[in-house]
Amino acid sequence: MTSAPDKTLVEILSTSVNVNYTDIDELNALLGEERRRFEHAIGAPLETLNDALADEIRIRFSGKKSPLQEFLKSLRNLQATERKDAGARINELKSTIDSGISEFLAKHQKAAEFLRLKRETIDSTLPLPDLNIGVRHPVSNTMNLLVGALRRLGFTVVDGPELEHDFYNFEALNQPADHPAREMQDTMFLAAEWLLRSHTSNVQAHAMLERGVPLKIICPGYVYRRDYDMTHIPSFRQVECLVVDKGVHMGNMRHTINSFLGEVFGRPVKTRFRSSYFPFTEPSAELDVECQQCFGKGCRSCKGTGWSELGGCGMVNRNVLRTCGVDPDEYGGFAFGFGIDRIAMSRYGISDLRSMYEGDIPLFKNLRNQ
Repeated sequence: MTSAPDKTLVEILSTSVNVNYTDIDELNALLGEERRRFEHAIGAPLETLNDALADEIRIRFSGKKSPLQEFLKSLRNLQATERKDAGARINELKSTIDSGISEFLAKHQKAAEFLRLKRETIDSTLPLPDLNIGVRHPVSNTMNLLVGALRRLGFTVVDGPELEHDFYNFEALNQPADHPAREMQDTMFLAAEWLLRSHTSNVQAHAMLERGVPLKIICPGYVYRRDYDMTHIPSFRQVECLVVDKGVHMGNMRHTINSFLGEVFGRPVKTRFRSSYFPFTEPSAELDVECQQCFGKGCRSCKGTGWSELGGCGMVNRNVLRTCGVDPDEYGGFAFGFGIDRIAMSRYGISDLRSMYEGDIPLFKNLRNQ
């Protein structure tokens, strides 16, 4: 905040000036006083300069109602022989004042800005005040819990591209161009071989090819599919986990899943593994968790089944390992992927996934009070 101008400058800008004169000598004396006033004004301390004050100085000394303009209007008070010389003197002072204002502002503008910024500097190391504003989105909370729980189990977070090539999204994961599994997803293609990734499994292919094995990674991020209903949206967050090492088996996978889900939900939850098919795992399973709306009784959210589907899992297909440069006779692995939004629905008891992204104010007010 800029300091107030000193009183002398305030007086200069507010005091009326006598512009009545009857001869050239009297005019010269008045012009001399006006020059001194101007020099004093532009010599004011820099801390007092701001945009409003700069405008006041400009208007006071060179505006339409400034004393200079009044001096010009009062030339009729002089004899005809003196008017030409008097007009020249007035215009000379006007030119001096105009150039003086321009030089003054050009010279001090950057310095004044620097002083203002220096006074407004915020110490970013100070703790933030405890503001009771808003609430963190349930999906963000859930993702932080998931990633934190898995990191404590020894996983490393790895990121990857959302705009992906067909090879990493499909072919490296045992889905060539004519594979029927491609019809199971409504994929958003941008060009012949480029698409918005339909799962974060693409990061697993990148990691095995670029980092080698053994691996123990998690790949959280956005994925894209053309779905929109109570349990699907076109852009959602997913977390994929991959473990590749010697002696890995399904028991390791089940223990890992149950351990981190218990931490995410804050208590042990019932899970079930249903035999399923995924081209990048064999054997494969669908993972369901007991519906947190009805706790197994059946409701609209779980479509009467008592279970909510979280994602798929299984042992990494030998073809995927081989394509990614890993010897399937020496190494094995398991992988699982969950929709973070689905887990958030279960944790917070939300029946419709879309309500978390459609500005449902009552919903977030309730979440804030939880």
